[in-house]
Amino acid sequence: MIKEKFKSLIKALDKEIEAYEKLKVLFEEKKESLKKAKADDLGVLDNQILAVHNSITKLNEVRKMIGAELIDENACMSQFIKLAEEQAPEFVEPLKERKVKICNNFDKLVLLNNQNVELLKHGIIISNKMLETIIDAFAPQGCNYNGAGKTDTHDIDMWTINEQI
Repeated sequence: MIKEKFKSLIKALDKEIEAYEKLKVLFEEKKESLKKAKADDLGVLDNQILAVHNSITKLNEVRKMIGAELIDENACMSQFIKLAEEQAPEFVEPLKERKVKICNNFDKLVLLNNQNVELLKHGIIISNKMLETIIDAFAPQGCNYNGAGKTDTHDIDMWTINEQI
């Protein structure tokens, strides 16, 4: 009975690892799209990321259900490994391998996500500066006119003869 639960747990973990791998690939694609400023691709990638995230959430629920049957709903990989050492030693190595894969995926996902956030922040700063430039270029220059309706510029100050034309 417990061996069947461990087999189910390993299958669930494999599906979870596969989903995290897909998520990692999508984050890498998003990073490239951000670098190349391909805004059209970002919406598609974000939808794909959300779909994978939803599947990961469902897979986590399956893992929690199996974990509840073995130990506890909030059981961690270390607890599963400890239980396997006591009751099903043939599952210790497969569980350890999956734990390493999951941890490595998390580290890579966190790094990629942080890089994407920084790229987005940089893109927003550049977009704001471009928008300010456009607004300044098309904004009425009313503040540059003097009382006589002439433009006040400091270019005239460079001339030795200052007279109004």
